[in-house]
Amino acid sequence: MSRRPARTRPTRAQTRERILDGALEAFAERGFHGATQEDICERVGLSRGAYNSSFRSKDELFFALYDRVIERLQSRLEEATACALSMPGSTADNFLKAFIASYPFDRDWYLLQAEFGLYALRHPAMASHYAERQGRILAIIEGALADILREDARIAARDLPCIARLILAVHEGSMFQGLLEPGKVASGELLDFLVDLMLADAGDVIRRDRDGSPSQT
Repeated sequence: MSRRPARTRPTRAQTRERILDGALEAFAERGFHGATQEDICERVGLSRGAYNSSFRSKDELFFALYDRVIERLQSRLEEATACALSMPGSTADNFLKAFIASYPFDRDWYLLQAEFGLYALRHPAMASHYAERQGRILAIIEGALADILREDARIAARDLPCIARLILAVHEGSMFQGLLEPGKVASGELLDFLVDLMLADAGDVIRRDRDGSPSQT
C-alpha cells in the first residue's frame, strides 16, 4: 500500500506574500478604501482568520507593501550600482539605467501609492509613517549616488540629498504623466534629461537636436 505524501501547509511568510499580492491587485482595481477584506481573501483563497493573523488593518497592509517595495529596490539597486561602476562609459548614465531597471514602472503600485499618499496627507499619524518609508527610499538613492558620483567633482556631497529627492520626484512624476498620456513620455526619458542637466553644460542640453545628439553651434 503506497503511502500518501505528507500534507504541507504554507508558511506564515508565504501566506503574507499571498495576501500582499492579492491586496495590491484589489487596491489597484477598486481603490484603497473600496477594496474590502473579503475582496482580498477571495482573490487569494484564504480565510478571514488567516488574513487577521497576518494583518490587523488595511493601513498595516499598505505599509507592508511599501516595505516590500523598499526591500526589493535596495537589493536591486545595490547590485545594479556595483554593475554600473564596473562598466565602461559614464557612471552617471550607467546609474540612471540601473535605477530605472531597479525601480520599474508598476501601474498597480503607483495607483495605490498615489491614493494612499493623499490619504496620509489628511491624517498626520499616517503621514509620519509614510514619510519614514519615503525617507528610507531617499537614503537608498542617496547612498547609490554617493558611490556613483564620488569621483565627479561637479557634484558636491552636500547636494546629494536634494538630488535624491529630485530623482525620486521626477521618476514618480513621469509615472503619472505616462498613465495620463500613454506614449507621450518614454520610460526614463525625463530622468535622462535630468542627468544631462546636472552633469552637462545646460546650454548644450537645451540645444540638443530631436534625436538627442548635441546640436552644432
